[in-house]
Amino acid sequence: MPRVQLPPPAPAMPLARGQSLGVWRLGAPLPDGEEAHAGQWYDAELARSPEQHAAVLVLNRGAQAAGIMLRFADQVSDLARLNHPHIAVPSESGITGDGHPYLIVEGDHGAPLLPQLHELLLRERLELMVDLCEALRVAHQHSWLLAEVDPAMVWRTASGELRLMGLGLARIPDPTDPFDRGQSLGSSPEFVAPECRAGAPPSLASEVYGLGALLRTLVCGWEDSPRGLSPRRGSVADLWPDVDEEHQIRLDALIRAATAYDVENRPVGAEAVADELRAWLGQRRAPVTAASPSSRRPRRQGNALSAALDWWRARVG
Repeated sequence: MPRVQLPPPAPAMPLARGQSLGVWRLGAPLPDGEEAHAGQWYDAELARSPEQHAAVLVLNRGAQAAGIMLRFADQVSDLARLNHPHIAVPSESGITGDGHPYLIVEGDHGAPLLPQLHELLLRERLELMVDLCEALRVAHQHSWLLAEVDPAMVWRTASGELRLMGLGLARIPDPTDPFDRGQSLGSSPEFVAPECRAGAPPSLASEVYGLGALLRTLVCGWEDSPRGLSPRRGSVADLWPDVDEEHQIRLDALIRAATAYDVENRPVGAEAVADELRAWLGQRRAPVTAASPSSRRPRRQGNALSAALDWWRARVG
């Protein structure tokens, strides 16, 4: 069998505005708020029909890009059937002239959320988080989970709607299959659960950890580090002093519980995170049309969240 010689690893060089990738013509690069990332996002339009838009992710060359492309090839037909207004999945792929893989997500999906964060009130940020969790509730019903939570894949449209660019979605691993270990896209370590950093496959519990890290980022902001994007530390009281004390404590407790080191101390699934945020926002729970895999697990709240809420009730009671 002939050996395949891959191009050496290299960051994606900026592509010129107006450059063609297949039938698509590139527009401006899109900031995603993250220094260390898998590649560069671009706006694009269909060359023969400029009113049709797409988002293009040009990947850095290397093992991470190879993993992303392999996942896309393996799952593209199944992902196409995951029809949800808040989830956008790639439909095309290719390689640039200098050997950089790229993925195309058709449609007008806005831009990455983090650079827009300064424009949003706390309530608006949490509402977007609820939309993400509700989208994942539906994904769970079809045996998908967000194997890796990457803030650069969370977007906001011009009308304020959430879009999850679904490159991190993967089939829920079979816990009885020792060879079903999932695949890695190389997310920032701050968004990867401790058990996954130790080699465990992605799970609904590790998804909650990533969502908790994302929630901390949306509430507290972020900073870049040599290891990638990192949520800033801080309390809701320090950052949002106008929020009443009860809501400050409850939101802090949810963030701590979702990012608990021990799996058993986290909320049970993205559904539970959505329910807590809905209660915080004073919203009613969205109807569930089908049982998700996570609903088969015992319904309980993480110990860290329960303890914090008990402390608050004792303090004000």
